[in-house]
Amino acid sequence: MRTMKSPSPRRQQGTATLVVVMVLFLIMAMMAAYGSRNLIFEQKIAGNYFRAGVSQEAAEAGVEWAIALLNGVKIDANCQVSAVGANSFRERYLNINAGDRTVVAPVIYKNRVADCVRNEAAGWTCRCPMGNPPALPTQVALNDAQNLQPRFALSFTSATPGPLPATVPRPGIIRLISEGCSSSGSAECIESDNFAVQASVGVSLVTVDLALLSALKNPPATPLTLTGAMSLGASGIGLHNAAPRSNGLLLSSALGSSQTSGLDETRLESLPGTPGRQALIFDDPSLKNPDGTAKDGEALFRMFFGMSRASYREQAALRRIGCPAGDCGPTLQQAYDAGARMAWIDGPLTINSNVTLGADTSPMLIVADGAVQLNGPMRLTGLLFANGNLDWSNGSAMPAQLKGAMLVAGALSTSGVIDLWYEGKVMDELSNRTGSFVRVPGSWFDSP
Repeated sequence: MRTMKSPSPRRQQGTATLVVVMVLFLIMAMMAAYGSRNLIFEQKIAGNYFRAGVSQEAAEAGVEWAIALLNGVKIDANCQVSAVGANSFRERYLNINAGDRTVVAPVIYKNRVADCVRNEAAGWTCRCPMGNPPALPTQVALNDAQNLQPRFALSFTSATPGPLPATVPRPGIIRLISEGCSSSGSAECIESDNFAVQASVGVSLVTVDLALLSALKNPPATPLTLTGAMSLGASGIGLHNAAPRSNGLLLSSALGSSQTSGLDETRLESLPGTPGRQALIFDDPSLKNPDGTAKDGEALFRMFFGMSRASYREQAALRRIGCPAGDCGPTLQQAYDAGARMAWIDGPLTINSNVTLGADTSPMLIVADGAVQLNGPMRLTGLLFANGNLDWSNGSAMPAQLKGAMLVAGALSTSGVIDLWYEGKVMDELSNRTGSFVRVPGSWFDSP
């Protein structure tokens, strides 16, 4: 009879060790897989954070870019400065009412009007289409680079305290929505179809309110305001004001009538039935200091512009013009044709050429931080401020004309035929439609 032998204790011990080792290997493999899973998950989170950061930076860049263009000059369809451009970014996408300062966009809420893409090879390329409303074509994604090529797109809507979309505009305020995206393709960046989440594309919205800082806070009520003496030639000076809201006033002077010579009453034209002499204000207390002396240039400037000259000079929409010696007329003409509506000249201003600056619906505001010398039959529609004496000589047979208002922090002397016409609509254009857009504190981010 054959006897059955049981496994030896040593063999049983080896089998048990193998089982334990296999179990330990299994546990270690599970731990490694779990650790790898966490690592992959953290990598995905880091990638999402990175794309979200890129989209937020792109959206912020869009806000700053839009503010710069709103305060800029004429541009072409590629958003580049162009002297032959049809209009400016502001004129292309915003309608500003000259009567009540309301700012509205000619497109519906969240319709993109302009965009820019960061091309790795060519840098930022932008599109500013024209039209009413403007049609922004679909942006095809760029796939020719290893790095992200972000994009931002802009839209405007009226700003109200209520929820978006706004329906009742607030005077002087417009709401800007900048949509930043980590992808260059517009289809991937439109959050309404939820494709951004599916494609792991970072999308951020920055919403800001922009306020229009007026170029002329307190418009004058007369065609001529001055703080010094007035010496007129044989032709006198033509002063005209038929605006009822300003009571047809023709002159506001800080000095008495004895400091004025050569005034021809036949060239004074006020409201019907009002003698020209009665529309002249001498010894105007609003133009004097408490001690009775005439206000200096800084005080006169603050009175009408609402800020110091130093602050006004830093306005974003203001263009500081470097005038060549002898004649600044062509330089100012070139600046106006390019889209500048607010010009600042450091030091004296001299114009010897026959130029035409400004129009009724797009006047030009010129601040000369010094004396002004005008020679010839130039025509200006807008406002001229002289921080010093002003001399205007017109020896030609053609009339010289300013339509709007003139502010002189000093004395005025003229010769030849010169006419100043007060225009209320020009003052409205400068006060309600001209100026710099500034960012109102309180913007916010939205991440779809």
